[in-house]
Amino acid sequence: MSSIEFIQRVIYSLAIALLLVYSSGLPKRSLFLSCLTFCLLILGINFIPLYRGSSLVELLRGVTGDVSIASGILMLAIIANQFDFSDQRKAVLSRYERLFLLLTGCILYLSTFSFISFDVYHLGYLSVPMLLIVALIIFVLILYGRRMGYVWLLALVGFYFRLQSSNNLWDYLYDPILWLVLIADTVLWLNYLTLHQKKRDY
Repeated sequence: MSSIEFIQRVIYSLAIALLLVYSSGLPKRSLFLSCLTFCLLILGINFIPLYRGSSLVELLRGVTGDVSIASGILMLAIIANQFDFSDQRKAVLSRYERLFLLLTGCILYLSTFSFISFDVYHLGYLSVPMLLIVALIIFVLILYGRRMGYVWLLALVGFYFRLQSSNNLWDYLYDPILWLVLIADTVLWLNYLTLHQKKRDY
């Protein structure tokens, strides 16, 4: 198994296991049972064949493809954050960060499908402007203590060590799965605002 294959399998395994444990409601009842269930799920979703000898992890990866390092870390952080039941719990991404990432995805994929004449994706091939912009964003985010800054920093390190099969920096920072999740999140947020506005009007 290559290092790229191993990293992708780890991301998927942790994300699925954490999500299933959280959905079961066990963290609120027993930390021991949560840890035990988590370990058993890690084994089960990797070694129990579900369809034509493929495990759950292999089936999901076959459908969605590889996730970017940044997306994988964010996914794990958001799911793990659900286990924090303290009053001080904060969202992994602020609303402004989500909107920034959503806008970035819109520009990137509109450019990819030639709706924008400028090729934004091409900047990811070791372009100096791209590296400077990303480095500046990371610096500002870390300066203000935002987790997204550390996530992008890890993605940049992953790009340096070629921990994915791509040579484009965008593939380490972004992927279609993250974009679709952000679109759904924004739609739900706007729907929430609309419903609350209607209640105020009444």
